[in-house]
Amino acid sequence: MRLLKEILNLMGIYHVKSGIYHYYRNEYKQAVDFFRKALRDEPALTDSDRRLARYYMTETFVSSAERFESKGDLEASERDYARAAEASPDYPDIRYHHGRVLERLDRHDEAIREYEAALSSHHGYLDARVALAFCLLDVGREDEASARFAEALELKLRQVRDPYDKGLLRLKEGMLDEGREFLREAFFSAPDRFTEHYRKALQFLKANEWEHALEEIDECMAVSPKFADLHNLRGICLVQLDRIEEGIGAFRRSAALNPDYVEARLNLAFTMLRAGQFKEAESQLEAVLALDPMQTAASVKLEELRTGRASESRRMPPRGGVR
Repeated sequence: MRLLKEILNLMGIYHVKSGIYHYYRNEYKQAVDFFRKALRDEPALTDSDRRLARYYMTETFVSSAERFESKGDLEASERDYARAAEASPDYPDIRYHHGRVLERLDRHDEAIREYEAALSSHHGYLDARVALAFCLLDVGREDEASARFAEALELKLRQVRDPYDKGLLRLKEGMLDEGREFLREAFFSAPDRFTEHYRKALQFLKANEWEHALEEIDECMAVSPKFADLHNLRGICLVQLDRIEEGIGAFRRSAALNPDYVEARLNLAFTMLRAGQFKEAESQLEAVLALDPMQTAASVKLEELRTGRASESRRMPPRGGVR
C-alpha cells in the first residue's frame, strides 16, 4: 500500500507521519513509539490513517526482525516477528518467516503453529505448507507430515496446471497478451526467486534508489505479472524517475487488477495531476472516496480541483521519497 510522498504529506495525523519519517530513517524504536501513540491516543484517527499506521508499524517490526536475523540475533528477530504478527495477525508472510526463525531456535511446536496460522490466512501458500511438512517430520509426526507433503504436491501441480490451461485457452481465443501472461506464470513461477527480488525491491524503494528498485520489480513481474502491488510499486519508481506517462500506465494496470486498491487509485490520481490531466484525476479521486469516504488526501485534493486551486498551484513536488 505504498503511496507517493505528496499524498502522505496530506495525511492529517502528526504521529502517523512522524512514525513513517523514522521508519524510513531505520529508526525503528522511534517509529513504533509514534505509531503506538497514534493508535492508542488519537480519538479522531480515521480508518484510513489507522490502516496506514498499522501497516507501517507492521513493516517496522518486520524490517527490524530482518535486520536482527541478518546479524545472527535470532532471539531479537523472533521477538520482532512476533510483534509484527500481533500487529497484523492475518499476514501469512509474517507467520511464515516467524516460523522459520522459530525452527532455527529449535522451537518446533511454536513454528508449527505459525505455519498453520499462515495457511489459515492463505490456503494456497505452498512454501508454508512445505515448511510445515518438514517441521512435522522433524518432531516425529510422520503421518501428518506425509499428508502435508501430499497436499503440497497437489498444490504445486495445480499452480502449474491452472495457468497453463488458462493460457492455452486465451491463445485459442486470440487473446495473445493474456495467454502469454498465464503461460509465463505457469512456467516461470518460482516463489523463492520472487521473494528474493521483492525484498530487494522494497529495500531499494526505502533507500530512494529508483532504478535499482525498478530492476528488481521487473524481475518479480516476470514471475508474477498479475500481482497488483507490483504494478503500484513500479508506478512509484517510474514517477520518481520522471517517466510520468509510464507511471500512469502502471497505476492503471494495478487498479485494473484490483479495483478496490485505494492506494493505487490515489497514486494514479496524483500522477494525473502532475501530467495536467485534471478531469481524469477528478474521476479517480471520486472513485477513491467511493471506496473510502474518510480518505483525507483524496478529499483535500478533490476540493482543490473543484475550486480551481489545483490547476493554479500545480507544481512538481520535491524529488525524494515514496513512503
